[in-house]
Amino acid sequence: MSPPKGSLLDVVSLFGVSRANRIARQRLREFYINVAPWYASDDLCNDPAVFIGGCGRSGTTLLREMLNRHPAIACGPETAFLCDLINPRRIAVEWELDPSRVERMAKDAPSLISFCERFFRAHAEREKKPRWADKTPRNVRALPKILSAFPYGKFIHCVRDGRDVACSLRNHPRETVRHGKVVAARVNRPIRNGAMRWFHDTSAGMAFLAHPRCLEVRYERLVTDTEAVLREVCTFIEEPFDERMLVATGTLSDASLRLMNNRNADQHVQQSSLSRWRRDMTLNERHDFHAVAGELLIALGYAKDATWIHEQATDVGRD
Repeated sequence: MSPPKGSLLDVVSLFGVSRANRIARQRLREFYINVAPWYASDDLCNDPAVFIGGCGRSGTTLLREMLNRHPAIACGPETAFLCDLINPRRIAVEWELDPSRVERMAKDAPSLISFCERFFRAHAEREKKPRWADKTPRNVRALPKILSAFPYGKFIHCVRDGRDVACSLRNHPRETVRHGKVVAARVNRPIRNGAMRWFHDTSAGMAFLAHPRCLEVRYERLVTDTEAVLREVCTFIEEPFDERMLVATGTLSDASLRLMNNRNADQHVQQSSLSRWRRDMTLNERHDFHAVAGELLIALGYAKDATWIHEQATDVGRD
């Protein structure tokens, strides 16, 4: 007798044992952080924090670098504090901190929100800046928690053409910590997987588009009309625009390992990665993407209809 549709065996056969295991562990973590008292506490932080989120490969790191150059904003490496289990040792490696210090801070904090407040304030003090920010793409999945726990916080949702995102995600390396070091694990993801991630993460942010403490930033405008977008961002977060936000230093601002997967984020803005899908996607992959996320692509104005699937490939840059 064949197993019923939607059974565990169906899940494993569809995704494979390794990926099905990762999915199961992620779902378990999500359940835990929604019910465990330390994570699910209704504590509040009144800091005027700035949060950056969006589907990975949508310009979150680029915007983070620009925002961190502002004399009033300290934005360090990714944390995933608000959307995953706290891993003090990994955080210590990626932030170049003493692991025992991070573990002690987490142990002493009565709740996740209190821990975030203490951790990020300490970073801002080290940077001699009055205000902190957190850039983690998956923040977009925790928007309700962020907006309620940080009543004076602001959220910036980075959005990019999903076709380019899927192409970038295809071989984008995952980071993991091994023997106290951050190393890359090369992958080769199907376009359909990238389309699904873009669809779900972007939809999560779009649900809050009209919220007064949320701002949408399109990657395409950020790299083609940078100053205008950064002025809008500064108005949104109620800080004066500073010319230094436009000046790429060519050196990593802090914790060099955090840019392992985003080597060019601290360089001058480049437009070479726009419309890379025209060259990188095969006809079958275009059909796969459209089947998953084509209608959202149209809703966001990146395509008028499905005719883009058959547009001729062009020689464009690669990110």
